[in-house]
Amino acid sequence: METLLKIGGVLAVLVVPIILSFLNNRLAHLKHTQESKAEALNLADEFEAKELEKRSTLYKDRLAKSLFNNDALTYSEAKFFSNYENADLWVREYVKIRGMLKRERDDDGAVTEFKHKSNWIKVTFALIGYVTFAFIGLTPFYKFYKYVDLVINYYEKGMFLSIFIIVALHIICLIAGFLCLKYVEKCADCGIFLHDFYKVAFKVTGTEEKKKLK
Repeated sequence: METLLKIGGVLAVLVVPIILSFLNNRLAHLKHTQESKAEALNLADEFEAKELEKRSTLYKDRLAKSLFNNDALTYSEAKFFSNYENADLWVREYVKIRGMLKRERDDDGAVTEFKHKSNWIKVTFALIGYVTFAFIGLTPFYKFYKYVDLVINYYEKGMFLSIFIIVALHIICLIAGFLCLKYVEKCADCGIFLHDFYKVAFKVTGTEEKKKLK
């Protein structure tokens, strides 16, 4: 019996702190989540307030960045997406390809729509560049033995500069091919975003617009 009590005491000493620590972490997480949601609601209220238009562009930009938790976003972009349902989702997708889009604005400077910066000519050249650079850069892999013999030959002749140039050339080509591929990928992501956004995104009619319609 005494042995069981000792074992129980040891287990209690080991287990109870772990349980308490787990519960404290869970409570802290829940508290933080509730505070974050409350802060997000306050930011949303401030973002929709009419008085906001009187504030400086710097203030509005920083408010938009805080509201959507992204430092690349501007107030005019945030205002555009706030007119659509599930704005947080669209903003998250938008910032990934933001640099690939051209923002169309009205006379007041408000964003009205997005368009591709690139065109099919740039994409075609990028694809050709990818194939060309990848082919050159991967030459040492599919002609491995010839490549090694060439390097050894230059090494035996003391032509170290030639070895450096050959190796550097293939590395540069691989990097260039990778960059071309990334550009094509960005263009594809951009096209997918625009297609999905203009096809799926639901624009919410504001209160003022509803009054005008009535």
